[in-house]
Amino acid sequence: MGAGELTLPEQEMHTTAYWLTLSHEMLVSLPYNSTERLDGVNGLGNALQAVATLLVMCDARDLGVAVGENEKQGSGVRDQGSAKEESLSRLPAPDPRPPAFEPNIYLYDKYPGGIGFSEPLFRMNDTLLADTRKLIEKCPCLAGCPSCVGPAGEVGAKGKEVALAILEKLCVECIS
Repeated sequence: MGAGELTLPEQEMHTTAYWLTLSHEMLVSLPYNSTERLDGVNGLGNALQAVATLLVMCDARDLGVAVGENEKQGSGVRDQGSAKEESLSRLPAPDPRPPAFEPNIYLYDKYPGGIGFSEPLFRMNDTLLADTRKLIEKCPCLAGCPSCVGPAGEVGAKGKEVALAILEKLCVECIS
């Protein structure tokens, strides 16, 4: 066994995905810190994946889950790469606030080109959210387990609680 720098070629796969964007305003309205919110988003992704595989009747290995983010910048930020030297001084100052965190939860086909899971998931969005909420609510664990949001060691001590709080905000009209 040895140690050293390892370089591998980048892997890229073009596929299709269903995604759920969580608004910055909704997330900051939750009474949790940013780490707990992110843990809840990751836990929610795990639970959505579990329910989605049942809804589209596929193997769990056919559907992947990933969390990415949108970055919202203030209006003062501009692309300065092509601006001329003399016009840089006239640009407004960049917005000092950090970009607003808006995560996307992606459920993607784990096959190049996709095999058609994203469109049915989009059509079943309300069912997916409601069933995911039921799964998490009815799970007897306290802080998360592989049957709902994932083990508490992976999604944090409040991952289950935050995932439920996010779902409550997302599906106000969902039937309990």
